[in-house]
Amino acid sequence: MVSDGKPGRKPKRMYVRVARLALAATGDAPGSRETQAFLAGLERVGRLVAHGALTEPSGDLLIFRAREYDEARRVLRTDPWSRCEEVRSELIEWDPKSLGSGVNLELPPARGAGRLTLLHRVAVVVTDRDRAIRFYRDGLGLEVRARDDETGYTELSLGRGTAALSLIVPRKEWGEPHFSEATARVGTRTGIVFQTDSVSALALRLEHLGAHVTRAPQSEPWGSRTLRFTDPDGNEFLAFEEAGRERVRRRAG
Repeated sequence: MVSDGKPGRKPKRMYVRVARLALAATGDAPGSRETQAFLAGLERVGRLVAHGALTEPSGDLLIFRAREYDEARRVLRTDPWSRCEEVRSELIEWDPKSLGSGVNLELPPARGAGRLTLLHRVAVVVTDRDRAIRFYRDGLGLEVRARDDETGYTELSLGRGTAALSLIVPRKEWGEPHFSEATARVGTRTGIVFQTDSVSALALRLEHLGAHVTRAPQSEPWGSRTLRFTDPDGNEFLAFEEAGRERVRRRAG
């Protein structure tokens, strides 16, 4: 893809670089130190979105921001994976209109302007951290992203690059009104919404966990199916399934 040539400010885009070692490759993949230095450079200028390893065959996945395809190619000039002779590298433009972006595609200015770039975490107040971790990690499949045993602070997420849930346990040593205000948030509607591939299957999983489904799966006027459920402290969440997925599964069955 090339630039459209139109004058004016160019829209920001997201690009995916997929690099895989050739099946007959005899050399090694780029060193981790060289790769990390390249990623750090992207992070400093606000281009890095996500990065991870690939398997079968082994390789590397990079998602980054650029204004246009030619600029994306220039960004990859110092990419150790793209410069490796035994690596097959492909550059693809991500289509946020159909696939979404999950991040702010606006590149940051030279100096900070107070611009929001990412939803990082939201807090959920619980009374028993270990019990909450078992529910969110073992029950719902979230990963522990950060944990501080001294303060009790814990972050869980669905994976790298996604917003996290911060589990907060109220402590009396916070003093008032902070302790009472935090305690009052236990057992309320969080306003947090999850997406699932099947609300029916999620409802069954929650039942096996002993969780409380406060509203069984139901169809909404806009076509999606939703359910409401709570964690062991009564904090309520909503989960939805995209419109049409249930019909697709029925036809496949």
